[in-house]
Amino acid sequence: MTTMTISQASELIWDLLQTLEDAYWESSNCEEKDQVFNLMQLLNAEYMELLKISIQDHHYEYEVISTGLASLRQALEDFQRVALQQTRRQSTSSRLNAFLNKLSANLSSN
Repeated sequence: MTTMTISQASELIWDLLQTLEDAYWESSNCEEKDQVFNLMQLLNAEYMELLKISIQDHHYEYEVISTGLASLRQALEDFQRVALQQTRRQSTSSRLNAFLNKLSANLSSN
């Protein structure tokens, strides 16, 4: 598997954030909303850091900036485990699963 560039990571995290926003509004209770919100906060911090990087450097390999790689991996794994048990709209569920798997796979290859 090839490594993800900063540009690809920015796009993937943005897409995941948009899908998490949908999942947040589709959550049926406060506990689910809290879980979604926590991951959104973590990814939003990462996305904000990526926005600070010069466009000229977007071809470089992506590395986690805002938190430790292990922390981000653990947060994604924990959320995936819980998210599979929650019912959502089919379109949100499939997009969320695809983006989470893609980001997790790319983080695992680092």
